[in-house]
Amino acid sequence: MASGPTGNWTADTDISIPRSWSVSADENIRWKTELPEGGQSGIAVWGDRLFLTINKPLPVGTPVEEMKGSDIVGYCLDSNSGKVLWTVDIPSPKEMPHSGLFSDNTSATPITDGKHVWFFNHGGTILCCDMEGMELWRRSFESRTRHNAKQCEPILVDGQLLFVMTRDSDDPLRRPMRAKPGERETPAEWWPWTFVRALDAETGKPLWTESSGTSVHNTPRIGYLHGLPVVFHARGGGHKPPEVPYGFSMSWAGGEQAGEVLWSYESSKVVAYTVSHFDEQFAYGFDGGILVQLDARTGNLKTRFPIYDRADIRLWDAEKGTYEIHRDAPFSVVVDKFKKDPTNQTTILVGDYFLYLSHSGHCIARVNTGTGKTEYLQVPRQVVRDRNGSEEVLWDSHIPSFATNSRGMPTASDRRSERDGWGHVTAGSPIAINQYVFFSTMIGMTYVVDSSVDTFDESALVAINDLGPTGETWSLSSLSYSRGKLYHRGLKHVACIETQSP
Repeated sequence: MASGPTGNWTADTDISIPRSWSVSADENIRWKTELPEGGQSGIAVWGDRLFLTINKPLPVGTPVEEMKGSDIVGYCLDSNSGKVLWTVDIPSPKEMPHSGLFSDNTSATPITDGKHVWFFNHGGTILCCDMEGMELWRRSFESRTRHNAKQCEPILVDGQLLFVMTRDSDDPLRRPMRAKPGERETPAEWWPWTFVRALDAETGKPLWTESSGTSVHNTPRIGYLHGLPVVFHARGGGHKPPEVPYGFSMSWAGGEQAGEVLWSYESSKVVAYTVSHFDEQFAYGFDGGILVQLDARTGNLKTRFPIYDRADIRLWDAEKGTYEIHRDAPFSVVVDKFKKDPTNQTTILVGDYFLYLSHSGHCIARVNTGTGKTEYLQVPRQVVRDRNGSEEVLWDSHIPSFATNSRGMPTASDRRSERDGWGHVTAGSPIAINQYVFFSTMIGMTYVVDSSVDTFDESALVAINDLGPTGETWSLSSLSYSRGKLYHRGLKHVACIETQSP
């Protein structure tokens, strides 16, 4: 699934893994398979099978403002060759624009357990197939009017599918919007609360619904406490989401108390558009410009990390061609005015380190959760490559991508899709393999950093990789890893990344 076999977005392996590659220069690319239409899902892997989704292709010549639809297509590929083995149509009642800056109907990553594969159309359909594409069951659900949410990646745990959805219209516990009044894009009754809900993975039958609410801006995370599964989730974010009070909750996801809240932490400034992360000791989240460390078993506040007030910040000095270090400095040395949030969905916990992409200034951040030491490393916005081996590093500018599909059709009507993929965009969530963290951006860059280095300086930046030619590559997808290979996709193609022998 999107968050990997253990649900924490990380994996450990003794197998050598690829850390540098280029689709543009055809370096360390085992195969590449063209897709007829774009999509945003990650890639689920099981043995020799890959699963992903695309939007249902529209006719050639469709104007960009009409690039929208309700139906998507589930794909099964051979992981060794990239050959398409089968596809399945997944219709839904809700139409969404293709290639939305924050989500579209293909946003959710499929899940597989080697016997089943579950596809999710954010327009309102869950489809369960066997490994040959034969339908086993399907279930409809209500799609929120606004923000279907790239963030709500589905989870498989103990035979249960967890997904963020509204309560059914006849549910007496369904809640309307209760956020502060004010002008909104849609009436309150069209924006009911959303919750983590559990379905029986074998049948699609509803099992339980957590009671505290979950913002569509949040990616809940599964884990275990006291030997039982729990889900860590959050309320809050942009556009005044209705799930108040804002804050974080840990809810039981198994046993007789499934759906009940273990604890909640409340705040008026919480930033929920992140991946929720925790370990056996602590849970982490953003409360305004503060990274809070909570006791994972009680929710009690343990530590507040003022990550934008004092940090070691390494900025690129273009004139000198080297980094300049600012010690114990405020983030304002990077940019005068900045947003005290990470780029959406770019948080990850690797051992004792909490990492993310800054919203402004193009910095990768590392917070030592033991000492509170915060470090920022500024990185280039883009690296331009070609097959002849030439390379240009862009620090203060980027070449926009127009989000075209493999048939040369622009698919994104939102002009903000031409930005560089930092800041106000829902990026693909990072993954970590051993100590290496892989951050992907909208224009196809993947930054690989070594989270374990003693000092978070230029030695931490292992590689900056590309998913395709500059100006022609667009992706909001996370990478996936299996057996020494990485898999990544954009609007045009899926690529298998593997270190090639000399």
